[in-house]
Amino acid sequence: MEMTAAYPTEAAIEALFAAWGLEVPDENNDNYIQQFKQCLYSLLDSWPRPLRVWCPSTTTYNVVGGPYNWRGTVKTYAPGAAVNPTDNDITYIWLDPDNTVGYAVDGTGWPTHDHLKLAEITVDSDGVIAAVTDKRGQSFLQHKNFGLDTVVCCDGAAVAYDNQLVTYEGI
Repeated sequence: MEMTAAYPTEAAIEALFAAWGLEVPDENNDNYIQQFKQCLYSLLDSWPRPLRVWCPSTTTYNVVGGPYNWRGTVKTYAPGAAVNPTDNDITYIWLDPDNTVGYAVDGTGWPTHDHLKLAEITVDSDGVIAAVTDKRGQSFLQHKNFGLDTVVCCDGAAVAYDNQLVTYEGI
């Protein structure tokens, strides 16, 4: 039976899946069910897809490109080459305000400058990535305390930071 919705070509779909870091199960193999579950896990685990850290191999990671919101400004991240993290350590991965990805091992920690946390990757002593822990929710949902010196208030009606309306109370 054929699907009847207006889908792009199979080549276009495969290119999109590759850009997303989504692997599709191979046909007619003994691991089909395992691969299907891994594909399904990847789909369910990938929201929001942009800035998701994924592993194109067992020893490298990359960041999925796409649009995202940086403090009210829509930006687009374009991925670079895959990175081979440090063996036998945890690597912290983040996005800097200049739209570049930074990383450091856990002994160094997260940066003190403004950034979006993306993920932590645990690598075993053989250089194989053992776990990827998504940290995007910690940054996307984070409320930053800007301090009173950076807030403008007009008759208690509106509060703004950097020309962005933060709250509105009955103007």
